[in-house]
Amino acid sequence: MSAPSTLESTHPRAGFVPILLANLLPLVGVLAFGWDAATLAMVYALEVFLSFPLAAVKALFAQQPSKVETDENDHKDPTVADELKERRGSVQLVSWLPPIYPRNVPFVSTVFTGFAWVAVAVGSILATAIPVADVLTRPEVLVSILALVAASAADGWFDYIRGGRYETVSAYEVAETHVGQTLFVVFVLMVVTIPEDVSGVALLVGFVAAKVLVEWASFRAAHRDGGPNRILGWLAGPDDPTEPTEPPIVPDGEPTARFSTDNTAVRYTAVQHTLFRSLFFAPWIVISWVVLLAVFTGDGTPLSVVVATAVAFGSLLLLQPAVEFLKFVLRYGPLEYRRYEDDDRDEDRLVAYDTWVDEPQWSVPLHEVRDVTVVRDNLPDHLLNTRTFAATIGWGDDEFERDLGPVSDGEAFATTFDLLVRSTELEPIDRRLAGAAVALAGCAVFGFVLAVAATPSVGTVIQGVYILPFALVPAWGLWRLAYPSAE
Repeated sequence: MSAPSTLESTHPRAGFVPILLANLLPLVGVLAFGWDAATLAMVYALEVFLSFPLAAVKALFAQQPSKVETDENDHKDPTVADELKERRGSVQLVSWLPPIYPRNVPFVSTVFTGFAWVAVAVGSILATAIPVADVLTRPEVLVSILALVAASAADGWFDYIRGGRYETVSAYEVAETHVGQTLFVVFVLMVVTIPEDVSGVALLVGFVAAKVLVEWASFRAAHRDGGPNRILGWLAGPDDPTEPTEPPIVPDGEPTARFSTDNTAVRYTAVQHTLFRSLFFAPWIVISWVVLLAVFTGDGTPLSVVVATAVAFGSLLLLQPAVEFLKFVLRYGPLEYRRYEDDDRDEDRLVAYDTWVDEPQWSVPLHEVRDVTVVRDNLPDHLLNTRTFAATIGWGDDEFERDLGPVSDGEAFATTFDLLVRSTELEPIDRRLAGAAVALAGCAVFGFVLAVAATPSVGTVIQGVYILPFALVPAWGLWRLAYPSAE
């Protein structure tokens, strides 16, 4: 039996009508039925905030590999995030959820960073048009928060997980699309609030207009509807899928030698890496929170509002270092270096194998591992007597840099894999320079605390948090000099 002609002729764009009506409903309610515009604008803003953790979770499950733009310098000095983005394999934590891909973890930190900036921008814009503190304490707003959490969780479960959409996207697409769409919403709100006497209605119109355009761009992308359009194409997010790379060569048979990384040294080095990275991102998170608190609060601000903002940014301040720590551990922790005899190619191969996801990560002939040196500026190696090796691997376009280790026995590791290294010994750290560096860093931190205590104001905190990383640069330079020379 044939379908009715009316159904056959229905244009795919008709499917956008329910989405359009749902977004226009709040505006119609304000204009026709006297709904409170300030409350609805706040609900839209909360939806923007809550969408960030949802995007971070979605990114972890994205199945397609991400397209990572690299240049020559990335291969010569790759970061931990660069190497982790190329990680192969996945792990399934529970049977009722899809597997999580370690290569997606770096994109989660991108979402968290975007949240800090968007929170400051949207909070500042809201404060120009509506009494934020008063609106936040209204019962209907609190109910709306619970409803938004439930709706976001339902959308993620039924559409993204059960609907299988995670199978068709990459973490890069999820993060890039979400951050781009949110920044567009912020831009529209900034334009709307240019007049000094802007009202809650105008703010709501800005939210509705931005959301309709974002939803339309996503709808067009999902249905491949219409011709190219730069703005809509940008809002829809990247659509350039990456083909999976060929798996590394692993010869048949059992490896002739195995060498695992030292877990204690990996954790210590991850802490060192995280502390150093925190000097760059922690000040911006603190500044974002202070600015947002200054914009939101006033003399009559309820304590609950102050506590809520502190908890939100305090969580971000803990989550971002946790992600940095996790990235480093995932990059180095589960690695096992294996030596294979490749009879087909008449050569021995070095294979880096991830024992957690049970996947080989890269594989090279041993004779292509060259320019091997002992890493001398890694504090955990000095404390634990472990060793980390820096090496150039491959030739030509396939050349890349890698750190091998940390391993518990550097001499045995170098012998096992025929590494041509002058010496695996580490000279001790210069304690005088190290002590001077610690004292100098302590003076910088003490100066910051003293300045805030003497003049406790928002401006002092912002200036101090901004200046502190630069004040620690001389201490960091002294600390670097304390490490033994490569000569």
